[in-house]
Amino acid sequence: MKKLNQLFAASAIAVMALPAAAEFPDRPVSIVVPFGAGGSTDQMTRGLAQEMAKSLGGQNLVVMNLGGAGGTVGAGKVATSAKDGYTVGMLPVGPLATQPNLQKLPYSVDSFDYVCLVYANPQAVIVRADSPFKNVNDLLAFAKANPGKLNYGSSGIGGVPHLAMVALGKAAGVQMTHIPHKGDADNMLSLLRGDVTAFVSHTAVLASHSKDVRALGLMAEKRMEEFPALQTLAEQGAPALSFDVWGGLAVAKGTPPQALAALESACKAGTSSDSFRKLLVQLRTPFNYMDGKTFGAFVSSEFTRYGTLLREAGVTKD
Repeated sequence: MKKLNQLFAASAIAVMALPAAAEFPDRPVSIVVPFGAGGSTDQMTRGLAQEMAKSLGGQNLVVMNLGGAGGTVGAGKVATSAKDGYTVGMLPVGPLATQPNLQKLPYSVDSFDYVCLVYANPQAVIVRADSPFKNVNDLLAFAKANPGKLNYGSSGIGGVPHLAMVALGKAAGVQMTHIPHKGDADNMLSLLRGDVTAFVSHTAVLASHSKDVRALGLMAEKRMEEFPALQTLAEQGAPALSFDVWGGLAVAKGTPPQALAALESACKAGTSSDSFRKLLVQLRTPFNYMDGKTFGAFVSSEFTRYGTLLREAGVTKD
């Protein structure tokens, strides 16, 4: 009996000697932005990181820019990182929902645990300020009467603006010709030169080029507070379509629940802060938030939707 008591005592001392489980995070957290520094996604991430740190014991959140291949390099870095919550990605729609449908990648939408949706910017159908088209129905009527003669631009094949016009043409039963460009700047130049008649883009374009362009309709379920006079497509009797350029935080699949919960709580607090809301206003991006579970389901549904649209557009995986 004496020996048994000694064993229990020794076991108790051994347990007491074990180090306590570390609280998450106990060291700096990296947030990967899959684009270069200075863009709107980078600015948004840096602002959010400062606010999230307040909910994570003041621990630093270090933003790391890792651009390349349409954001897939950075997304791949996150997917293959240690499953500990210390490498987070600010991942947008392209690397999550469109690129995995376009090419073979070292990750899929199932390679991540999702933390939160941070932003979603509705798209609008845009024409030159002097365009004869006053609304979306005018544009569609011309396209119907002149099959294939209406050229529309995009920032690249398989992007949200391209697929939004594919969906609009299909829903309205009209044929339009796609003219892809290298980016938003080239796309805008083509519109202003008259090389293309219309394109789809985020609503920030309406503010930065207010004298040059006009929006025919918003591809959203409801109007934006920032542009209260801009009607949705549905309000005009056109096909009721919604398209956003969105992004949110994700970590490698298999991250411990404790770390996920801490990151999600910090994201919710950060996106709700006055400082971050002011930054969104400056970036002309409406506030949007989803928790991790909702965001994960949303990404999955977007991946499926864009896969269907890519096939309808004749764009297949390499």
